[in-house]
Order: sequence, then C-alpha cells, then structure tokens
Amino acid sequence: MDIEVGSRVVYKGVEYQVVWIYENGNVEIAKKGQQNKIDLVTKNALTKLD
Repeated sequence: MDIEVGSRVVYKGVEYQVVWIYENGNVEIAKKGQQNKIDLVTKNALTKLD
C-alpha cells in the first residue's frame, strides 16, 4: 500500500484525502473538499482507493 499526499483513502467507512504524511507513520487526512477539518491517524488505519 503506497499512500502519498493527495491519495484518496477510506477511514472508518468515510472517504478522505491525504494532506500530509509524517515520518513517524502518522497521516493528516481531510474529507474531500474540506481542507479546514483535518484528522491525524496512523497510516495502517487507512485503506487506499484506486
């Protein structure tokens, strides 16, 4: 699974877009089109969409 900034991912059944990836494995995600609400999750909690 190769998650990059801008990737479309699913977290807890909701589609998000990756905003930032930290070296420690944490990822900032935001709901698509809503850059103001950002959540911080671990990379292995995400499922990448094609």
